[in-house]
Amino acid sequence: MTCTLCKSCSSLDYMATAAVMQLVAIFGVVVGLAARFWWVRQTAETRQQYSAMVWENRLYVALAVACCLYLFGAFLWHHTELEPWTGSRRLFLFNGQMLMRQAEREAQQLLESTRSSQLDTEHPAYLRVARVTSRLVAANSGVDAIRDRQWTVVVVDSPTVNAIVVPNGLVLVYVGLMSMANDDQLAILVGHEFAHCLLRHANQLSSMRFVVAALCLVPVIPLIWALLPFGWNMLAHLCWIFVLTSCVVLPCVRSCEVEADRIGMELAAKACVDVKQGYRFWDEMAVIDRRPKLLWLLSMHPSNESRSRHLFSLIPSAMEIQRQAAC
Repeated sequence: MTCTLCKSCSSLDYMATAAVMQLVAIFGVVVGLAARFWWVRQTAETRQQYSAMVWENRLYVALAVACCLYLFGAFLWHHTELEPWTGSRRLFLFNGQMLMRQAEREAQQLLESTRSSQLDTEHPAYLRVARVTSRLVAANSGVDAIRDRQWTVVVVDSPTVNAIVVPNGLVLVYVGLMSMANDDQLAILVGHEFAHCLLRHANQLSSMRFVVAALCLVPVIPLIWALLPFGWNMLAHLCWIFVLTSCVVLPCVRSCEVEADRIGMELAAKACVDVKQGYRFWDEMAVIDRRPKLLWLLSMHPSNESRSRHLFSLIPSAMEIQRQAAC
């Protein structure tokens, strides 16, 4: 059995943005090959003239590149905001209304794909999730992003161990998760999904992928296919994509999961749940899901063991929150 508790509002758009990055890479391949074929058709004298012209104007070329990078950096800085939950500046390139419309579409797709297995509102499993969600919402009514949403609970009769919260207010929980988690653990896990939305991780990760595509794919992929021999360019392309994914994209996604674990614990603590249940859930998942450590480096989520340790370290601060909330 594998834990699939990973698809949330921060990663529902993963396939879409990954597809965009693939299109950018394909465009780079086409541009690189076109430049290569054009260069091959030139005479030796013409090639020498172009090379000499670039070398003579190398300072202007460098200045143009520097100006482009400066303007791009200024553009990115203009779209950073101070994230109140973390106290750090975050890049949010995309309009909130646009992302909310996307969330509406994603929620509709989820509802359509699970319609035949949704439990009715009188089912005990549904009532349990609704009770836990209402408890979280009531305890965190001081948070505008929670109070101002219309929350809709859907429970899916499936053995999948998963919970999803979409930014438009859809809370979708699978029976497989409920069979493995008690109410306190369920509150912490749903709080984790709430946290993705509060922290605007969908916007943050989409923005990060845009920057990766702009700085690391658009300029590099055409050069690879224009300069390297056939065979080697394919190998270099795949290696570059692997390096970007494993060293840039996935670590950013995992850091969002760590943040959501912390904020989710705080939200659950305000609801006066047993905060010690969080790390115990992931201890149980570590026994069930025994993936090799190397595979976790290629995962969108931290390992079950590391999540357990992290949640255990958060217990003192969570208990302090409960003390202040007079739990």
